[in-house]
Amino acid sequence: MAPTFNAAQKGKAPADTGAPAQDLQPPGSGQPARSYPLATRTINTIFSIDPAVAHRQVVEVDGISHQPSSFIPLIFCHEDLPRVGNPHNDPIVATARVTDFDGRRVLLDSGSATDILFESAFLQMGLRETNIFCPGTTLLGFSGERVQPLGFISLSISFCDDNGHAMSMVNFAVIRAKSGYNAILGRTILNTFGMVISMPHLCAKFPTSSGVVNIRGHLRQATRCFQISTQLVVDHLDPRESQPLIPQKGVINVTLGREGSSKIVNISSSMNANQQADVTVLLSEYIDVFA
Repeated sequence: MAPTFNAAQKGKAPADTGAPAQDLQPPGSGQPARSYPLATRTINTIFSIDPAVAHRQVVEVDGISHQPSSFIPLIFCHEDLPRVGNPHNDPIVATARVTDFDGRRVLLDSGSATDILFESAFLQMGLRETNIFCPGTTLLGFSGERVQPLGFISLSISFCDDNGHAMSMVNFAVIRAKSGYNAILGRTILNTFGMVISMPHLCAKFPTSSGVVNIRGHLRQATRCFQISTQLVVDHLDPRESQPLIPQKGVINVTLGREGSSKIVNISSSMNANQQADVTVLLSEYIDVFA
């Protein structure tokens, strides 16, 4: 089912002022209740797809346990807020025990339908491609890009603190790609643990038979992962950052600007020396036009 968006102020989203959200007064309180403003319109679909391929394959996954521990209330309070860097907009990047290894830079991502283990971490754990099975599944990204995993591997993963611990098996998709993360845990395994995430508190909690386990996110790891991801995007958008510029036939490379802020452009090699000098001077005057 396509998500429903409520538009405000004639279809335009309200500007983010950074001010904290204000609670609406419930009926029966000291102040008269204010009705929620009516939406200008309702967006039911974003784009259309062929009904023949709209059927989603149903796959049975591990259900959430209904043992007594699942009825323990999960409460987030002021003491759970990060000691530094508050307020923040960082994702929850934690440490998890994957088989016998303490894996850092593990992203808890409830928006991901797949649990991902990147090849670099896969190799550091001493695993080989002979340990994975390849069902021929293709993963789809946010904008529809397709990623072909090397295969899938079932590994144990566990979390613990002073209150208890829990372990479950995860069917990881092994991906060959550069990333700031070692692994990404999606909503399937998060639901298996019965995990509840609070972004303002930068932590996640889940119940066990011996108490509530609190998983705290690491601000420094989250910042480092963001820096790595940003650099990877820059290298992807501008291959000159990682690949040398190879001269093409019929052109020559000309360096414009000063050292540290220089830019390289190509000009035709069919021009004589005087023409090349004149063109170089002209391009230098308009160096800010060139990316």
